[in-house]
Amino acid sequence: MEQVCPLCNGLRDAGIKCKNCGAAMADGGMWSDYVGPYSPYELTAHVKQENGGQCTHYLHCPQCGNEAYAIIQSDFI
Repeated sequence: MEQVCPLCNGLRDAGIKCKNCGAAMADGGMWSDYVGPYSPYELTAHVKQENGGQCTHYLHCPQCGNEAYAIIQSDFI
């Protein structure tokens, strides 16, 4: 069995509504991709292992521009 993030792997959408306007929030990818110049090249399995199988995603609202973060629990497949 392998631990995978359902958002990173396209198994489901975030399913989170914007707190400002109620529209569906769009997934902007893993938060770690935004924090450093080499972050997108890190091994995501290693990042998730350090965080107990949790993957933090950046979300944004396409309607009003609101931004948020969501901690997504990885699933075993």
